[in-house]
Amino acid sequence: MCRLLALLAKEDLHLDLFLSALKSAAKHDRHLDSGGSHGDGWGIAAVSGSGLLLYKSGKPMWEDVAVNTLQQLLRSPLAMIAHARRVSFGMPRGVGAAHPFPVNLGDGGLLVVAQNGVLNVNRLLKVIERKMSPGNVDSYLYSVALAERLERTGSLAAALESLHRELEEEQVVTKMANTVVLLLRRADDSRSAQVRAGNSWGAQVGVVKHVVDEGSAVYGELYKLESPGFFVAASITVAENLGGELPLEPLEGNAVIVVDENLQVSHRPL
Repeated sequence: MCRLLALLAKEDLHLDLFLSALKSAAKHDRHLDSGGSHGDGWGIAAVSGSGLLLYKSGKPMWEDVAVNTLQQLLRSPLAMIAHARRVSFGMPRGVGAAHPFPVNLGDGGLLVVAQNGVLNVNRLLKVIERKMSPGNVDSYLYSVALAERLERTGSLAAALESLHRELEEEQVVTKMANTVVLLLRRADDSRSAQVRAGNSWGAQVGVVKHVVDEGSAVYGELYKLESPGFFVAASITVAENLGGELPLEPLEGNAVIVVDENLQVSHRPL
């Protein structure tokens, strides 16, 4: 089980605050038995200005000296997801298994996915059209399934909602399948703000809370904060580490949230 962070910001923020909160949550999580840690690697995907940053490590986040360098590279406007991993039983370890997972889309876009939860791999394979090995990390298989639905629907919100309803119907989810997604796509409309600014790429951030086990309700809660200048969503321990700096509120019910670079928020109950 893992810790998640998603951020989309138009204004200047102290961005080191967010990665520091994730790093602290990774090192010590009071919501785990005996205050355990999420030390099985970490990763980040971010669109910052005209640059794309994708970094994955098999090291515990609090031991990785790259964190400081990465923090210095991030600037607003920014779309970002980050993940600290606690490996599930039977899943591989190391940098190749660290989140987030990038998947190229047929339209030239890029989907990047990080997840907190456990999925039944054999059942998950049944909802994926292409032939995949059961040796893959469950969250990577989820990423492929999401990409297939995104290519069919063209809508991140519709693809997330459709996939998670299928996962529940097929009893794929064990305890939870909380997810954060970064979607990078070419802007189709020549009149769009991105194209006028000389940037033909647009970013969206997706957040899913999907908890099916009552005993995991507290541990699996996601918190969010919407403001005119930024949007942030985070696992409970990350939100607590942000403390009084940013008073995030719980999502409470299962939901699919998608936010675009203009901070337009779509919120659908799941």
